[in-house]
Amino acid sequence: MERAPLRPIPGAPSGPVSDADAVALVASALPALSEREQVALALVALAAKPRPQVALRLGTDEASLSECLARARKELRRTLAPLPGSGWCERSERLISDRMDGVLAERDRARLDVHLRNCPRCVEHERRLVAATDALVAGVAPAPSAPVLLLPAAEPSEAKPAATASPEPGAAEPPSLPARLAAWNVLLVIAIVLALACIALALAGVLSVQL
Repeated sequence: MERAPLRPIPGAPSGPVSDADAVALVASALPALSEREQVALALVALAAKPRPQVALRLGTDEASLSECLARARKELRRTLAPLPGSGWCERSERLISDRMDGVLAERDRARLDVHLRNCPRCVEHERRLVAATDALVAGVAPAPSAPVLLLPAAEPSEAKPAATASPEPGAAEPPSLPARLAAWNVLLVIAIVLALACIALALAGVLSVQL
């Protein structure tokens, strides 16, 4: 079974492209287009906006947007080569444009494949259109992403000794360690003396009983 030739796939910008930059580039490259056609091609082919969103922005329906894009892409292809064509070739160009945007209906896909198998002119149109689209894409610079601000790393702070609470005015200061040890020694001596006195009294009592 004879098949349609393998179709080329157009390239896309390597990053996001602002609407204003896309429209400015298309207007510069294709001044013969109407403003609506320039905006449609710029937003769909360069800024990668969905067709329904572009149709809403232009205040039109998707069928009218499809025709608008087909006319814009014909003009884009003509920047590389003019091609003669019949009425069905005009319809084929619109179907090729729809297929490039991924919105071609299945029934139209089959019709387009049949036409391309029998029309070298439309095969050449698609090939030239893709080449012209790649050239257009190459002329647009992706919008720079927002710079990431790197904050300097905080220097490690030196460890500070914990502040000791200062005694309130008029409050008695706690005794020092030597003073506390001396007090314990005094108490220990007193305890020993009392113990010896108790023992002496006990011995005296025993002796008096024996006498």
